[in-house]
Amino acid sequence: MQSIIHRLGFIAMLVTTAAAFDLHATEANDLTTDHTQTEPKNAAVSQQVSSESQAVIKDLNNVADIEDSQGLSEEDRQEVSALLNKLHESAAAADWTSYFSLYHPQAVFIGTDDSERWNMVEFERYAKPTKGWHYELQSRHLLQIDDTILFDEQLFSPAYGVSRGTGALVHTEQGWKIAQYHLSFPIPNEKAKRITSLIMQ
Repeated sequence: MQSIIHRLGFIAMLVTTAAAFDLHATEANDLTTDHTQTEPKNAAVSQQVSSESQAVIKDLNNVADIEDSQGLSEEDRQEVSALLNKLHESAAAADWTSYFSLYHPQAVFIGTDDSERWNMVEFERYAKPTKGWHYELQSRHLLQIDDTILFDEQLFSPAYGVSRGTGALVHTEQGWKIAQYHLSFPIPNEKAKRITSLIMQ
C-alpha cells in the first residue's frame, strides 16, 4: 500500500510539473505576440517624436517664430534681428572684426562676473585671444522707445545651459548699433539662496 501511495505521489508531481511547463510556454507565447504587436507601435511613436523634434528645431531656426517686437517698423525689426544674429554668429566664428563693428564705439559690455564691465577697448582685449563662444538663440523680445531699442533674448550654450542677454541699441548714421550688452545666468527662485550663498563665500 505504501508503495502505491509513493507511486501516486510521484505521478501527481509529474502532472503538476507538466502543467507548469504548459503555463510558462503559454505566457512566453503571449509575451512574444505582445512584443511583436508593440514593436510597430513603438516605431510609430518614435518616428512621431522625431518628426516633432525636427519641427521644433526648424521653428527655432526661424527667428520670426521666436521673436516678439513692439513699436518697431518691419524694416527696423529685420535690421536689428539680423544684427543680433550676426553678433552671435561672429562670436562663434571668432570673427572679431565683424563682431565689434556691430557695437557703438562708446558701448559697454557687461559679463557674468561682477568685474566684467568693459568698454570696447577692454572687451576687445579680452575677446581677441579667445576662440570665441557659442550661444544659440531660443527667444527674443524687442521694444522700441523713441530712438532706442531695448532687447532681451534667451540663449543656450553647451557649456552653461540657459543664459540671458539684454541690452540696448541706438540709431546712428551707419544704422542700429549696440550701446550695451549684458550677459547673465538666470537663477531659479528656489535655488537663489543656495547660489548666492556660494557667491558670498
